[in-house]
Amino acid sequence: MKLHLKPKQITTITVLAAAAFPASLLAQTTTLSPVVDANTYVSSGQPTTSFSGKGAMEIAGPTTAQNNTEESLVQFNTATIQSDFNTDYGAGNWAVTAVTLTLFSNFPQGGVQPGNSSFNVIAPGGFELDWLSANNWTQSEITYNYMPNLLPGTGNNALDSLGDFNYQANGTSPVTWSLNLDPNMVREIDSGGLITIFGQPTAGSTVGYLFNTTTQGNPPVLSVTVTEVPEPGIMALLVSGLAGLATVRRWKN
Repeated sequence: MKLHLKPKQITTITVLAAAAFPASLLAQTTTLSPVVDANTYVSSGQPTTSFSGKGAMEIAGPTTAQNNTEESLVQFNTATIQSDFNTDYGAGNWAVTAVTLTLFSNFPQGGVQPGNSSFNVIAPGGFELDWLSANNWTQSEITYNYMPNLLPGTGNNALDSLGDFNYQANGTSPVTWSLNLDPNMVREIDSGGLITIFGQPTAGSTVGYLFNTTTQGNPPVLSVTVTEVPEPGIMALLVSGLAGLATVRRWKN
């Protein structure tokens, strides 16, 4: 039984086949992690204190026993990984397809009071991670009272959600969180810029999530996965070849 295809059908098959090739045969992926540039946290319980030298930082909501709101800042420099992606694929020939944040903790079990009483008790609950446009900060200057200078409003900076998450506090460490591909964050990676991630408890949450800084060891790890984008010339050659095969098939039939 011979299969006789009309020109329109041949064109459709050719286009579909060409669309399938990049994902199945041409696309490659690479995951790299940029350098932690800065990390610290702030506490409403000590609003004028800088905690930049601590071995850990916390995202925590207020409770009856500990009426502290604690927020964290982590900054990454993507210049090196952007250069590496350009070396591997060529500038403009890769696209960010996934970003994750891995956090390590020496106190991952709920109900435990960390050794430093400035931290809230470890507890499950909701928190959010946000991309923050403000990158011109240093660890030593950050306090709870200083934060309005970085956040939208007084600071006139942008804050984009990277996702809402639920911390289990079940003893598991590390935990990896998959972040939304916010266009502004992706643009910073594309240009090799700085990325600041702001962590805060969600409204009404009594979470107590403690994780390590560069001082303690095993600091936060941002992992960026990119996928190769085939060059236009390669795609044109592929489509032309498939079109030629379809034409030969039509002549034979």
